[in-house]
Amino acid sequence: MKKYLFWVLRFLIFLIAFLLALWMFMPWREVGSSLMSFGHGILSRNGMRMNYSDVTGESDGFNINNLSLEGMMNISFNAVKIRPKIIESVLSFGGVCDIEFTGCNILLGQKFNIGDGRLLLTAWPKEIFLGDLNTTGDIKLNGYLSINLNNMKIGRADASLTVPESIANGFNVLKNFLPLEQDKNGQWYLRRR
Repeated sequence: MKKYLFWVLRFLIFLIAFLLALWMFMPWREVGSSLMSFGHGILSRNGMRMNYSDVTGESDGFNINNLSLEGMMNISFNAVKIRPKIIESVLSFGGVCDIEFTGCNILLGQKFNIGDGRLLLTAWPKEIFLGDLNTTGDIKLNGYLSINLNNMKIGRADASLTVPESIANGFNVLKNFLPLEQDKNGQWYLRRR
């Protein structure tokens, strides 16, 4: 029994050392470029275009500069920093990464400033979950939402939206497309359970 435990412990120590070495010497720039090429293919098949100026590597992830997504609406970012979470990915059986972005704008008839923000993205084969979502621009979004990849619709959501008075009336039109609610104080919520 002790001999068996010795070999199991030895294997676990080797595995942990291997994974740490792999993490420390990961070529993040190449990983980022490969993921962007993969994402470009998926978006192209769904009628969207993705453009970016370059991908740079860091010690714990990679940065994408001047990212834009064009389709039914256009989304642009000055910079996006992606930090994969290996342990969380293994535990959730999906891809998990922490994302921080700067200079986000959405063009949907008119330009909306989302500003800077962060979120924790978890991707499974049939769903993408955006948790801990927080933005700081003219439109402030706090909460979470999931996107069903089979029908490309919001699956579940619970997020508060703060919008400028000048565009609040436009959100009444968006209620036809998104699960938006407004309370009597004028606060907007994106909710679906």
